[in-house]
Formats: sequence, structure tokens, C-alpha cells
Amino acid sequence: MNVSAVMPVCNGERYVAEAVASVFAQSRVPDEFIAVDDGSTDSSAAILARYPGIRLVSQANAGCASARNRGVAAATGDVIAFIDQDDLWTPEHLARMLAVLEGDARVAFVASALCNFLSPEMTSIPAGFDPRLLQYPQHGMGTNTLVVRRSTFERVGPFDSTMVPLDDSEWLLRAIDAGMHFVHLDEPLLRRRIHASNQSNLARDTPRLASLMARALHASLQRRRAVQ
Repeated sequence: MNVSAVMPVCNGERYVAEAVASVFAQSRVPDEFIAVDDGSTDSSAAILARYPGIRLVSQANAGCASARNRGVAAATGDVIAFIDQDDLWTPEHLARMLAVLEGDARVAFVASALCNFLSPEMTSIPAGFDPRLLQYPQHGMGTNTLVVRRSTFERVGPFDSTMVPLDDSEWLLRAIDAGMHFVHLDEPLLRRRIHASNQSNLARDTPRLASLMARALHASLQRRRAVQ
């Protein structure tokens, strides 16, 4: 099973080297590693260019969903594993996920639980983040834990760039509505960094986020009604 790791990057110079290190430290390393620089204005591209094991793809800034789609399009693997620029795979992340896909051809994608951790430079918990989420592993179904068969993308379609930061939730709804079988591992195989600029925290409880959620759920309801 050939695996492509895909990382969208935008102004990630502070954390991206640690994220890259976690990919190369896997007990089962990916067959290729594609980083998509989404119009960074910092040194992200220069940092990524130092790694001979990374294929760097660049595009004008279009958002993380667009960057992930670009990475999927560039990938040659029959399995795509996503990682965000500020998160860390645990050493067994890829091996555990692939074991599920290799063990059951019906499984279209795998996700896992995650552990949140406060980035070392933070002196306090960011506003809008519930500190209780630092204490225990969390159910994880975002793109940062997804390992997906390429054939699944061909059936479900790409991430919707108009839905950021709910592009992962919207894609998952489409996948579930299409009858895709998935497995969620309760073992926390991702360490999610909490810092001042987490996109999901910045968008929390905003009118736009509520609007996007309503839009995604309405579209899901329409799809389900169409097949009844």
C-alpha cells in the first residue's frame, strides 16, 4: 500500500519543522511527503525546501482546503494521510491507521482520537478554548487525523474551499451520505497543538461558523432525502 502524506502550509514557520519531524519519525514512514505552500509570506517554504524527502508544491494563497486538494492531486499514493503544519503524529500514527485499511477492504477511511497540548510558548490558555480539553483524549474526525483511500476521494470529491474551517466536517458528511464505511480508533494518535492562532478556535461561536454548519447540514439532509 503506497502512502502519500499531505501537509498544507501557510505561514507556519514557527511549528512546521516539528510537524515534519513527526512524519519522518514514523515507525512506518510514508512513501512520499507532499507539502503545499499556500502563499506563505514567512520562511515556511525555505524551511520545507531543506528536506530532500519533501516534495514542495507552491500556490497562491487559496486556503487550507484548496491546499489539501492540491496535495491530493499531486500525490501518487493510493492512500492519503493528512497532517497540519502545527500538529504532531505520534510514532505509530500511520502504522495503526494503515493496519485498519489493510485489514478490511470495505473501510474507506480511518480517523483517530487526539490529545490536545498547550504549545510551550503559551503562558495562558487562548480565549475560547475549553481548558478541560487538555485533560483527556478527544474524539477526532478532522482532516488532521484522516487517512483516506484515493478511491474514496474519487467517489466523494474534494474538500470544499468555501467551507473553511468546516471543510473537514462538510467532507465527512458527504462521505457518510455516500455510504462510505469508516473506522475511528480510540487510541490518540495525533497531538494537536493549541496556540494563539488555531483557526478553529478563532472561528468558534461566530455567525459565519453557524451559517456554514447550517449550510452543511441542509445539504446533507437534501442528499438523504434524494435517496429515500
